[in-house]
Amino acid sequence: MSGWGKRLAHEEHGLDQVQPQPRPAWPDWPRLVLLALALIAFLRLTWALDAKNLWWDESLSLQRAESPWPALIVGRLVLFDGLTELTTYDQHPFFFFLLQGILLRLAGNSEYVLRLPSVMAATLLVPAVWVWGRLFTRRGVFAPGAALWAALLAAAHPFFLWYGQEARPYALWALMALISTYALARAVERGGEHGGGWWLGYALSAPLFLASHYYAVFLLPVHALLLAHWLWRRNRQAALLAALLILGAGAAVGAYAYWLILVRQGGGANFPEVDWEILFPDLLNAFSLGLSVDITKVWPLDLLCGALALAGAIWSVRSRDVIAAGGWLAPALVLGPVAALLIATTVYPAYMNARHMSLIGGGMILLLGSGLALTGRRQQWVAGALALILLAGMGYSTVNYFTQEEYGKDDFTGLGSYLDDRLAPGDLILLKSPFAERIFRYYLPIAAVDAARAQGAPIAHYGVPALRLEWGERERQVAELVNQYRRIWYIVSNTHPYMDLEGRLDRWMDEHLFRVQETSFFSHSSLRASLYLPEVPVYNEQPPPPAQPVDAAFGDLIGLAGYEVGRAYTPALGLPVTLYWQIFSPTQDRYKYILKLVEMDPGGSGQPVRELAVTEREPYDGAIPTLYWAPGQTIVEYSELPPTPWPRPATPEEAARYRLLLQVYRADTLEKLPVTRAEGLEIAPDGQSLLLPTLPETFTGR
Repeated sequence: MSGWGKRLAHEEHGLDQVQPQPRPAWPDWPRLVLLALALIAFLRLTWALDAKNLWWDESLSLQRAESPWPALIVGRLVLFDGLTELTTYDQHPFFFFLLQGILLRLAGNSEYVLRLPSVMAATLLVPAVWVWGRLFTRRGVFAPGAALWAALLAAAHPFFLWYGQEARPYALWALMALISTYALARAVERGGEHGGGWWLGYALSAPLFLASHYYAVFLLPVHALLLAHWLWRRNRQAALLAALLILGAGAAVGAYAYWLILVRQGGGANFPEVDWEILFPDLLNAFSLGLSVDITKVWPLDLLCGALALAGAIWSVRSRDVIAAGGWLAPALVLGPVAALLIATTVYPAYMNARHMSLIGGGMILLLGSGLALTGRRQQWVAGALALILLAGMGYSTVNYFTQEEYGKDDFTGLGSYLDDRLAPGDLILLKSPFAERIFRYYLPIAAVDAARAQGAPIAHYGVPALRLEWGERERQVAELVNQYRRIWYIVSNTHPYMDLEGRLDRWMDEHLFRVQETSFFSHSSLRASLYLPEVPVYNEQPPPPAQPVDAAFGDLIGLAGYEVGRAYTPALGLPVTLYWQIFSPTQDRYKYILKLVEMDPGGSGQPVRELAVTEREPYDGAIPTLYWAPGQTIVEYSELPPTPWPRPATPEEAARYRLLLQVYRADTLEKLPVTRAEGLEIAPDGQSLLLPTLPETFTGR
């Protein structure tokens, strides 16, 4: 019989009677290795931490963290579509967002700050699995070396890289699962008499564990069993009562979550029914190689991880003595919550994907560490070789996470830059859906739109479909809006598509408006920006009359029949310019134009002395290229000059110094066309630049 068995035999194998062996005089090197692994984990987690944009779930974290404290605690979120508000409640408890709220108030709301609580949780997971590994090693449950193997795997784990760099509570939840259970295990290990500090630790950590994620209740049966096992020999009634109290607390939390998510808000539609044949492979892959791999390509490595974890689990329950020493607890950290989830699923579907079970991640890493240590009992090189294989797979997953578009997040920064240079007075921005309003506002120039609108600019943004209208009313609202503006930007993020799963609004836009162009932001993104016009801008007969008709030609090929210049309301928005193009003979070539706002030499030389803003593109960015133009048509292009500190001339004479400079050139050869006709207009000395007057009110507003 083992030393643990001899010690426990006369105690009838009760965990409450365990007297731990004297701690070995651990050399300094394991702690140095642990420190190095924790540092590696931290550096890996902080590297390119803000390279990926927030996604919709993370924007909910931002919105909640910046809310007033009472709203943050209860999870109250207010959604806004530009006209009406809708109050909803978050599906997660408050602890993670409380940490975020503190950091945001101290250091701002950058992606780095928002994700820092997850970084710290994933970093602390390394010492957390190490202390668990040492505890099980001291008890004879794990083979020597399991603690460091587990710490190594925790430092390199792709799943906790993914959620260690996401502003959501899943990494913190996994950490709190280990901390709370460890505090309880140490408290009962001391027989309850000398474990006051551990009892206090459990009393503090268990509520925080439950306040990290409602699915924490799935681990409470393990806590109940651990406590009941300790109390059983002392007082069976007390053991049953304690177990019932813990299970009752879990049931109360679960019932509240059920009421909040399903009853109060009608949620849960995104929880599909999942049986164990799907659940087990999904969890095994997630907690082996993470989410940034194709499970069909790495299945052999998943099986290797599963085999090692299974070996570690079996070794943990290899005898009654080991079970009595707490060996059952190692596999219970993984299997207990999974069993509880499957039981809950018989009542109502309760699973979305592996992040909803991240509380088993630490236990899975411990079993993997135990399996590696077990293989190294006779031949250390075998454990080393297996560890290298696992680390190679984790490294492959990590590289995918950082480099492959399919594992990226929507490029809201790219969308913001795209709109920064294009938005101008006269534009309507429709944001689909209103549930993503906070992330749109975070990355897009929505604040500039609001500021310009407050100054009277004809520009607006709305969330669509409207929150509180039926479909017919929603379509009528959009119809009323689009006819009031010169251009309509339709911004779609399908990370929350539930208001329009059938794409009814998309079809309405295509049926009633003219889509000029559509821009997607990387191949695997759901994020796109479409530019619509109220009507087709190509006129075969009489076009709408321009505010400033002109008669000009470039190379006797492309003509300008008129132009209009809007008003510069704010430096944060562009200057609206409308160009009325014509062509005199068909061409097989594509032509671009350069449009500049310039300040002319006040000495009368006819030379521009300063460029303020420049636009260079094909008409409608190539959507209506010159090779499709026909003689007799007029192509009305609603263009703009990008934002700049617009001039503020004090007198009409000063305003007269500013001109629009227009050039046309062949796209393939870059050859500029000469200005061959300019009735009543100026031509710059280069002979290739047409100078168009601007109105004083463009800048002064008078």
